[in-house]
Amino acid sequence: MKNQVMEYASGNEMAAIAIKQIGYDLMGYYPITPSTQIAENLDIMRANGETDLVMVAAEGEHSAAGICYGASVAGGRVVNATSANGLLYALEQFPVQSGTRYPMVMNVVCRTVSGPLSIKGDHSDIMYLLNAGWPILFASTVQQVYDFNIIALKLAEQVRLPVVVAYDGFFSSHQKGRCYRFENDEDIREYIGPKMETYPFLDLEHPITVGSYMNEPDLINNRYQLHLAMEETDRILPQIFKSFEELSGRKYGKVEGIHCEDAESILVLLGSSYDTSIEAVEEMRADGKKAGAATLHVLRPFPGKELFEILRHADNILVADRQDSYGAGGGNLSLEVRATMQKAGSYARIKSLVYGLGGKDFFKEDAKDMI
Repeated sequence: MKNQVMEYASGNEMAAIAIKQIGYDLMGYYPITPSTQIAENLDIMRANGETDLVMVAAEGEHSAAGICYGASVAGGRVVNATSANGLLYALEQFPVQSGTRYPMVMNVVCRTVSGPLSIKGDHSDIMYLLNAGWPILFASTVQQVYDFNIIALKLAEQVRLPVVVAYDGFFSSHQKGRCYRFENDEDIREYIGPKMETYPFLDLEHPITVGSYMNEPDLINNRYQLHLAMEETDRILPQIFKSFEELSGRKYGKVEGIHCEDAESILVLLGSSYDTSIEAVEEMRADGKKAGAATLHVLRPFPGKELFEILRHADNILVADRQDSYGAGGGNLSLEVRATMQKAGSYARIKSLVYGLGGKDFFKEDAKDMI
């Protein structure tokens, strides 16, 4: 383990600290609540001489994503942060980056998609990225926001894909908590390693074309390679989690659960609600009720096998989504859990529930009522 120091900080502050410590080359960004604090904190660090990160403020999120893509193609280490309608505004850029296999990290501080206008936190934005070809890590705590930012870049450069770190707007992003960061920036940089370019764009002796037009056979090949990259992501994530545990002492998996091994009913949800559900489950256990709770730290590639192993013993599974896939009979997480359990041959009863839209508070009493 490397030396660490305690911080009392918010998720956005810890994301900025991780970005500074990693030593990125460039951040293309456009401020949008609740992700704005990330760039604000980095700008303060620049003013204080703590980082030489080049920060390019664009005229909108679409342009910011383009700036990030261009810098990534040129060989830079690149980071971005956005939320809600800003994410949607830039959406067409994201399949371009994954389809041409250029790594970067983007923090998505989850927020309600307008309209009507709401700036509070739910998951209606992040689900638009499920088909963009980006691996998606989902942090439940402030500590995980910091840790996953480090893990994400190591993953991105190994599989040559851009990676998202998602977390709850205003809950994880603004609420402060005790957490740890590495004392020495060099420990993080040594862990991630130097950036290796397989096909350097600026190697003029070996010119390449990026983003060229493709007819069907080449396009199908491109898409199959993207499919294989996601399969590789699925394979190496446990190795990266393990190596990070050796570095930090903190253990992560694709999924996490509490009291699931003998639970009759399990509540499955994403983000900061998981900590609340843990309190509810502990109290229900004290009352003799066999309840459990589970969450996912990875949305893409979807950890179906690992999720089934956690849920397999339950008779009843409730999947609570902080968004809805309108007309589909439940939110996106619910639909994917149902498909996973059906594929595995489970006979559990599965119920879908939509909750917490527009940042509505979620209390342990709510979790008990759900179960």
